[in-house]
Amino acid sequence: MIENNDNLKKLINLSKEKGLKLTPQRMVIFRILSESNQHITVDTVYQKAREEYPMLSLATVYRNMEQMVDAELLTQLDLGGTSMRYDTNLDEHHHFVCSKCGKVFDVYLDDVNYTLDEGRSQLGNARVNSLDLHLQGTCGECL
Repeated sequence: MIENNDNLKKLINLSKEKGLKLTPQRMVIFRILSESNQHITVDTVYQKAREEYPMLSLATVYRNMEQMVDAELLTQLDLGGTSMRYDTNLDEHHHFVCSKCGKVFDVYLDDVNYTLDEGRSQLGNARVNSLDLHLQGTCGECL
C-alpha cells in the first residue's frame, strides 16, 4: 500500500525539500519508481504510468525524470546499453550489469573508494567529485 511505502515517502519528502511540485503525474512516477526493485528506464516508467494515467505523454515522463535528476532525487546511469537507467538509491555505490539478461545490481565496494582516495596523488591538482564504476559479467541466475 502506498501509505506504507518508505521509498515513496522518501521521494515525496525530498521533492518537497527541493521545491518540486507534487503534481498528479509526478506522484504516479514517484510511485512507480518507489515500487521498482530495479534500475528502471524511462520507457518502463512510461508504460506503467500509462496504465493508470492514459493521457500521460512520454515527453512528460522524460521532463519529470530530468527534473528529478537535476534535483538529485535520482541518479542517471549510462551503463552502456541503449537506454539510460535511473536509480533511486542515493547511497554511494556501484553497479554490476549482467551481459546476458541485462539486470543491474547495486554493489558496495569500499575498497574502490579507498583506492580512489589513495590514487588522488596521481591526478595532480584535479579533484574527483564522483566515481561511477560498473562491473560487467554474468549474474548467478544466468550462469
